[in-house]
Amino acid sequence: MTLADTTAPAPAPTAAATPGTGTGTVLDVVVRALAAHSGARPASIDTAKPLAAIPGIESVKALRAITEIEDELGIAIPDDFLFETATVGDLAAFVAGLVQEDTA
Repeated sequence: MTLADTTAPAPAPTAAATPGTGTGTVLDVVVRALAAHSGARPASIDTAKPLAAIPGIESVKALRAITEIEDELGIAIPDDFLFETATVGDLAAFVAGLVQEDTA
């Protein structure tokens, strides 16, 4: 068991419904995509920690996850944002803001 397995993830930055999927939150989409591309279990991803703390994540895998998030939510995440993101939760909050802008 790793520390990531025993650490509870931070609360969701938003409870906004995920457009296009009908289920889940933006945080769910972000965590699922990061988990799928890193090989980590979604439950092991601590949203309060940096993207680099996700076991198995590399820059190419992170970019693939971002593309998946963009496709699923119908948004465009600026290329440089990934490198400015402090935590998984920050990424989810930013994405939620883009989703809200897109649906407004």
